[in-house]
Amino acid sequence: MLHLGKKDILSNLMRISENTAPGFFSWLMGVIKSIARTFGLSERRRVIDPPMEPGNRAERPAFSGRCIVFSDTDNCMNSLKNTLRFAGILNEKDELTDNLEGISIFHTGDMIDKKNPDPSVVEYWQLLQQDALAKGCHVKLIVGNHEQEIWQKIMTGEKYGMRAEQVHWLNEFIESLDLFYVVGPILFIHGYPTLEFLQTLLHYKQVTGKDLNCFNTDHYKKAFISVSAMRQYSYERERRRTHYLLYDVADASHYYKKQGRVVGAVLAQLKIDIVVHGHRPQRSGVQVDYEFGKWIPKVRMIGNDTMVRSRGIGATVIRVAPSGAVDIDFINTKTASKKLRRKVQKDLRERLVSSCASRFTSPEDADIKSVTQG
Repeated sequence: MLHLGKKDILSNLMRISENTAPGFFSWLMGVIKSIARTFGLSERRRVIDPPMEPGNRAERPAFSGRCIVFSDTDNCMNSLKNTLRFAGILNEKDELTDNLEGISIFHTGDMIDKKNPDPSVVEYWQLLQQDALAKGCHVKLIVGNHEQEIWQKIMTGEKYGMRAEQVHWLNEFIESLDLFYVVGPILFIHGYPTLEFLQTLLHYKQVTGKDLNCFNTDHYKKAFISVSAMRQYSYERERRRTHYLLYDVADASHYYKKQGRVVGAVLAQLKIDIVVHGHRPQRSGVQVDYEFGKWIPKVRMIGNDTMVRSRGIGATVIRVAPSGAVDIDFINTKTASKKLRRKVQKDLRERLVSSCASRFTSPEDADIKSVTQG
C-alpha cells in the first residue's frame, strides 16, 4: 500500500479540478489506477491538513450553534458512517451531502482501537476533515486514551505489525490531536475533567490572557517529549500521582460529590457551562444529560460514551434553539426513530439567528433533567 508523509502532501492549488478538465481528469485517473493495479498498489488520496488556528488568540471561538459529537468509536467505521447517514451528513453512497455550512463534527477521542490501530481509520478522518472543510463544515478531533496509549507504545518500539512509514504517519496524526477544545461555553474533552486539570487551565488563563485552546500548543503538545511527560494527561487508571492533571477517577460519582462545588466554581471562572465527554469507564454505553447535576448544578455535564462500536449507531447532537436554550438529542439504538432522524437533520441544517447563537440558557434557568439512554 502506498503511504504518504508530510512531504508528499500537496496543497489545494495543485489539485486538478474535475470541472475544469473533465476529459483529461478521467483519462489521467484511469492511467493512475492501471499503474496502481500493475504494481499492486492501492489508491490513496492525498491528504491536506486543515488550516491551523491562530496561536495567540485572546478570545475563544464562537460556537456555530450546530454540531454532532462522536466518541469511543474504536476503529468502527460502519457505525460511524451509519450515524452520519442518520444525521444526513452522508448520503447512501457515503459521500458528504450539500448544505453543511456552519455544522461542526467533533470526535472526543478513541477513534482508534489501542489493541489494533488501523491506519485506514486515520486516513478516513483526515480526508473527512479536508472534504468537509470544502463544504463549510469543520471537523475537530480530540485525543483519547487509546491514541495516547498507542503513542506511548510506539515510543517504546512497538510497531503493531506495520511498516516504518505507517508507524511514523500514525505517530504524527496522534501528535496533531488536541487534548481538549473549548468553543463558546462548551468544553469538549475525552474523559471526566479533574479539578487539577481545570485549576491548571484557570491559572494558564490568568497568567497568559490567552484563549484556553492555546494550552494545547503551549503545554500539552510539548509533553510529547517523553512517555513520562505524557502520563500527566493520559487518563491513567487507578494510578493517580500528585503531578497528574488528568486520570481516571475510581468512582466518578463519589469524586464529584466531594469536589463538585469547587469544580463548578472553577468552570464558572473559565466561563464553561457545558462539558461534553466520552470515556465513562464505570458506565460505558450510557448517554446521560446533566450528569452530576446534583453536585455541580450550574454545569451541564453530558456523557457521550455510546459503545457505538457494538451497537451500530451513536452520537450527540447539540443545537442552540431559537430561544437561546441548548437543545440536546441523543442518537442511539433506543432513540433512532424516523421522527428523530427528521428532527436531527432539520436542526443541523436550520440556520440560526446570530443573536441566538451567542445566547445560552444556564441549567438553573432550564428544566434540569437527567436523561439516561443506552
